[in-house]
Amino acid sequence: MSRSSAFVLAFASLLAVLPASAQIKVTLQPRTAEAFERYAKSVEQELAERWSGKREFLAIDESPDNLAKVMHGDVYIRPGASKTPISIQNGLIHDWAGTIFMPNTTVQKVLQVMQDFDRHSQIYPDVIQSRLISRRGNEVVGEWRLSRKSPFVTVVLNVREQEYYNQAGVGKWICRAYGKDISEVENAGTPDQKVLPPGEGMGFLWLLYGYWTLKATGGGVLVECRTLSLSRDMPSGLAWVIKPFLQTVPRDSLSATLKDTRVAATR
Repeated sequence: MSRSSAFVLAFASLLAVLPASAQIKVTLQPRTAEAFERYAKSVEQELAERWSGKREFLAIDESPDNLAKVMHGDVYIRPGASKTPISIQNGLIHDWAGTIFMPNTTVQKVLQVMQDFDRHSQIYPDVIQSRLISRRGNEVVGEWRLSRKSPFVTVVLNVREQEYYNQAGVGKWICRAYGKDISEVENAGTPDQKVLPPGEGMGFLWLLYGYWTLKATGGGVLVECRTLSLSRDMPSGLAWVIKPFLQTVPRDSLSATLKDTRVAATR
């Protein structure tokens, strides 16, 4: 469970001020999606080593100094790869990881917040509508409508997310979350509203995957989340301006998601 609406806003604002020739709708190409899936598979293989006990369960456990700061209230956000965003053909992969400590709560309560799609619009400011679609054991499917406004444009996206939960041990849970059905909504809330097919539109956000690792410790829960998102690439002439900016926006979105989850789970 993750969302990148801050990233969407920034991307849309940048596109709005680009020359008209650059403001073209794009279509997600199969080779771009395939490159993203290959990257996601490599990340899942890395995480599987942690979840199976071959490495420390949480990446933060390998960094005692940062762990101490997190246990005292800090949110530790870092790139998931040595270079992000990662350029692929006709697209960009954004890979970020974050860790937070949620005191005086339980793993079960954190899981309840993550799975409670019907309340996500009350928990996360950028989610204007949310609903639970189905729940079968540890498989949960839900939907969000994200909306952000800027002086240039209003961006609205429908995101359907499929989540798989597994217990990895006593007080340990993991979640794999896949947002593969993401649609841009034109003229949202008006008689002219049009929901575009997934992969069509301005390419603000094509795919969004999240990997959550939870561990009960210290009277609370350590929560680690790694997010992978796929967007369109940018015109090469402007990449030197835009890419450094995009390095900060997905990070800030992840930080906000972790903080909002902590507030809801510790009430």
